[in-house]
Parts: sequence; structure tokens; C-alpha cells
Amino acid sequence: MNCVSCNVEMSDLAGDDFNLRKCSECGGLWIDVSDLNRTLLHNNLPGLESLGGKLDGDALTGQCPECLVDLVRIMGGDRNHPLGYETCESCGGTFLESGFDDAPDAKAAVVEIVAFFRDFTGKKKAAGG
Repeated sequence: MNCVSCNVEMSDLAGDDFNLRKCSECGGLWIDVSDLNRTLLHNNLPGLESLGGKLDGDALTGQCPECLVDLVRIMGGDRNHPLGYETCESCGGTFLESGFDDAPDAKAAVVEIVAFFRDFTGKKKAAGG
């Protein structure tokens, strides 16, 4: 599978029960919607469809590497520092752009994905958790 952003072949980061794909060029991650929702729910966050955010109709996005349909950009987070991700309206696959360069394996990537979506929703980590 090629990266949505830079068209470089993405490598698999195998987890216990799911796969992530990471681009070695830009650090972007591709995750299937079922794996993302499971990850969010296991970390006390709502599922992707309940996270909110706004469609950025002006964003130039790539094509879904699985369905070959155009992706849509969803924006959220703080107004001064908006966070966003691309998602496929057909298969629900999600591309998180950049910032995951330091994730050497799926476990580290999951920690960063959870942190991204906590920032996206504005939810702070629960005390003691």
C-alpha cells in the first residue's frame, strides 16, 4: 500500500490484533476504521463517528489506497492549532499525517494515536490512567 501523502510504499507495524501501516518518508499512519475504533474505545474515547470535527471541503487530499476514492479531511482540536485527519467515506480507513516518525512499532504508534485523538477532542487523560 502506498502512502496517501507521498506515494511511498508503507510498511506494516504489526500489533497483537491489528495492523497499522507507516510511511518511512513522512511518518504518516494508515489504520482501518475497526482497529481505530477499538483503540479509541479501549482508551476511554468515543468512536470515530462520535468524535466531532468539521469537514474541510477545500482541503486537497489524496486517494484511499484501498478503495481509490478521494479522501475527505476532518478538522478538529483547538482553533489556533487545528488537528486533522483524512478518512475514506467508503471503507472508513484513516490516515494520520506526520508526527509518527518516532513510533518504531505498533504499541508506540497506538500511544501516539490515542494522544492525537485526545488532543483532537480536547479530552485530557484521566488521573491515574
